[in-house]
Amino acid sequence: MASTPVDSDELSLTFDNMSLSEDYYTVTDKELFICSIYDFTIEAILMGLLCAFGFVGNSFSMMCLVRDGSKSATPFLLVSLQIADILFLVAVVWLRVITSVEETFPDEAGSIAILKPYIGKYAYPCAMVAETGIS
Repeated sequence: MASTPVDSDELSLTFDNMSLSEDYYTVTDKELFICSIYDFTIEAILMGLLCAFGFVGNSFSMMCLVRDGSKSATPFLLVSLQIADILFLVAVVWLRVITSVEETFPDEAGSIAILKPYIGKYAYPCAMVAETGIS
């Protein structure tokens, strides 16, 4: 079966008689609210829980390794890795969790807004230093 060339002027796409207008691209308040709740759930609640469990787990294992009393370098290296991980988790709380709470609930989180200038100035460099120590 031979195909015939099609002129580009003859080629047109139809979307089941659906025309796209400017109203198609507008985002409603309900959609914005759903997206903000989704972001809050992922960034504040889920990341906050992961940071809390990571902080507690690293703290307990660090206490066990310090009490071990082994003379090898392995416990020392593991403890230093756990310290870097704890610093990174604290920086993630500052960078993601606190900013997500402040962005989602700006009226209720007025006291958190005071911390906003310090987040970029202090927390971001600490996160980069801690991330360098982890890798």
